[in-house]
Amino acid sequence: MLKTITVNNGGMRRAFLAALLLSAAAFTHATHAKPPGNLSVAACARDITPVSEGLAEAYEDRFGETPALNHSDPIYMAGFGTGREATDYNDRLWARGVVVKGRGGTLALVSLDLIGYFNNQVDIVREMVEGIDYLVVHSSHQHEGPDTLGIWGPDPTTSGVDPLYLDFVNDAIADCITEASASLVAARVKAGTITTEGLSLGISVDDDGFGVADQVVLKDDHLLAPDTNGRIVDPNLVVLQFTERARKKNVIATVVNFASHPEVLWSANTVLTSDFPHYVRERLEQEYGGTAIWVSGALGALQGPDRIDVSEDGINPVIERSFDFARVHGNQLAERAIAALDRKPGHPAPVIAYSQQKPVAVPLENPYFRFFFATGVLGNGRTLVTDGQPDTSIGFPFPPPFDVIPQALGEGLETEVGVARIGDVGLIVVPTELDPQIGRRYRAALESVEHKLIVGLGNDEIGYQVPSEKFDPSCNQCAPFILAGVPEFCPVVNPDCGTVFQNNIGSQLDPLISDALMESIGDINKVKP
Repeated sequence: MLKTITVNNGGMRRAFLAALLLSAAAFTHATHAKPPGNLSVAACARDITPVSEGLAEAYEDRFGETPALNHSDPIYMAGFGTGREATDYNDRLWARGVVVKGRGGTLALVSLDLIGYFNNQVDIVREMVEGIDYLVVHSSHQHEGPDTLGIWGPDPTTSGVDPLYLDFVNDAIADCITEASASLVAARVKAGTITTEGLSLGISVDDDGFGVADQVVLKDDHLLAPDTNGRIVDPNLVVLQFTERARKKNVIATVVNFASHPEVLWSANTVLTSDFPHYVRERLEQEYGGTAIWVSGALGALQGPDRIDVSEDGINPVIERSFDFARVHGNQLAERAIAALDRKPGHPAPVIAYSQQKPVAVPLENPYFRFFFATGVLGNGRTLVTDGQPDTSIGFPFPPPFDVIPQALGEGLETEVGVARIGDVGLIVVPTELDPQIGRRYRAALESVEHKLIVGLGNDEIGYQVPSEKFDPSCNQCAPFILAGVPEFCPVVNPDCGTVFQNNIGSQLDPLISDALMESIGDINKVKP
């Protein structure tokens, strides 16, 4: 049960949240909105492609430029198993952003071609920039780039993160925002939402024709989606476009939001790439100019392209797990995004508002994450917290013979959620790989806007978020046996140790995130257009 106490202070509200499992965790709730005014916008982009000494020649051969080194050798690739070393480049990885300024405040959205970015790194960036009221740093969660979280190093007990590369990315994000803030021009905004129905062939058993497949069906999902045997996807493709207010109305930025893991190339690939979002952006920039920005939506339980079929001629499927597949799929998503936008000029003075909840305290039930924090695989400056204070304590709480397995002992993690509004467009910012069935609830609650982007992995990455009643604890119950290398002796029959539950904070994640987010949604709904 949660208790919120609200105090008014000069139009800003600060709330302090006490949770049963994490007492005394400070909870700040800020909402900001002013009368609509003239809109100013600018976009930016920074190359964040990791370059090590061993790959410098490959970078120069591919892009025709002599690179500056920003990563140690080897570059471990994230998203699948450990020990996957990068060997080459297909396209650059980017930090792409847009700064939006009006009388309601100044917002910044930066999208990274990375597996994820922890909240403590986002806070470092916030200290490096000025004039931004609400910053959202999003990760596309692409699975063909460098490890920026830690769990995809050379082996399961060694981090794959290069801390100096994180410093490089932080600098790139800050530089991007600073450049855009100094380059603002009078602008208009418009948006469109379109279904992705028909975007894939629908010939595979898990492909329902929406250009994305639900690869994990949870308990009782068949009751929600009986026509697809429980497979639930988010078929909404949302497009947000900013244009100059000048006569030519040049496009400044086009933001595309869709719920699908960028993981076409899969686990055997060792070529660095941003995956299909690269081809989405390339096609949109060919169509409109400006800067195209990809934002991944509700990715959880488990949204991705691996079980769909796409075709250039409408008949013959493209070879799966290939760059051809990524190209065709990306181009088709881009064409659907183009179809979503009309030729109207857009709004020159939309209301701007935002509501941020930080910190949101969540108890950590996952013994695998506790092991990784204890051994330094996870962290990179992030720690667990107890009673709102950093807690780096380590112990050995498992009974013999497993009492040699270290566990971080802090009560949980602190993260954040938020909602932003730009006219008739809402950005729902969550730190998780969100189950689309929860995303539907968030969208329905945000009644004040027509177009609703779900910004997954926004300002953090803390794993999968599923409805609490569908959380399966069996893998956690087997943790001592699995960490000791004897999973066959776990007394739990058929534990579900798939990625959705092994990479999951725990059963309290959804209610705590949802309660905090609904506060922000309620605030934004009160803002007059």
